[in-house]
Amino acid sequence: MSPAPKVAVILINRDGYALTEACVQSLVETRYPNLLIVVTDNGSKQADLDKLAQLAQREKTVRIHPLGYNAGFTKANNAGMEVALRDHHADYLWILNNDTEVRKDAVELSLRACSECNLDPRETLVSSIITYADNDNIWCNGLRDLPWANFPKSVDKGLPAAEVARPGIELKAAEYSVGCSMFFSHEFVKAHGFMNEEFFIYYDDLDYSLGRKNVFIQQPLVKHKISSTAGVKGSTRYTPFQSFLFAKNGVHFYFHKKKIPAYEKLIYLGFTTWVFVLLYVRDWPTLQGHLQGLRAGLFWDPAAAGTCPTPSKKPGP
Repeated sequence: MSPAPKVAVILINRDGYALTEACVQSLVETRYPNLLIVVTDNGSKQADLDKLAQLAQREKTVRIHPLGYNAGFTKANNAGMEVALRDHHADYLWILNNDTEVRKDAVELSLRACSECNLDPRETLVSSIITYADNDNIWCNGLRDLPWANFPKSVDKGLPAAEVARPGIELKAAEYSVGCSMFFSHEFVKAHGFMNEEFFIYYDDLDYSLGRKNVFIQQPLVKHKISSTAGVKGSTRYTPFQSFLFAKNGVHFYFHKKKIPAYEKLIYLGFTTWVFVLLYVRDWPTLQGHLQGLRAGLFWDPAAAGTCPTPSKKPGP
């Protein structure tokens, strides 16, 4: 009998040990026999690093890869994937948010989807129904753009998972995958490389899955610890840095990567981007960050990826 394929899960930690530990524990409880968990640390404080080291001592499947600084979502995932492929010869990679927990059969069903459904390993990203952690409603069952407006919409969001889920391995196609949970073969990386580090964070998953075969297993295999009523737990607003990156990367993705037509660009600049402002911008510095991000996205400079210019003036009273 051939050995089980090696599955490497890539988690990113930044001063979030409690979340990371819970996610690791859920992965260990899958009892998959050839599991590797690579925790890329994005510049956590020493207390978190010490706890991660203790976790790796307890759980032999865990490897800690500290970067020493906040490299962002894309670079940290790439570093973890490189470790998994170069040092451990992983057959499959699973990019997974550290603020998730997985069902006990999540690895098994993801592998079965890859092997039993005639999926091209060079082109396919596999995910599943992802629910909120505080109830069984759907957080995401694929991503698609709203027509003309180009605002990425989470499919089936808010619906009870029981109404959508199907037994066995039924796959649903999607326009994009979601960075919270992406499962794919080492052959995908060989064909397309790592994630585009110009994005740092936000729209990186749309970029990585653009033009690929994105499928979602119609079972709730992942719970995401994000509030079902108020966005990210404890936060209903973006920081100026987040606002800058979201605006910059959105324009860059739709204008320079997806290359939407001119009339959709006008809709995006005149309408879509202001939906974000209404939802998440609460002060003048954050609005400044958003406006600077729009400009940076229009006049994209790869050297400025992941940076946010300091406003030239202090916010007014």
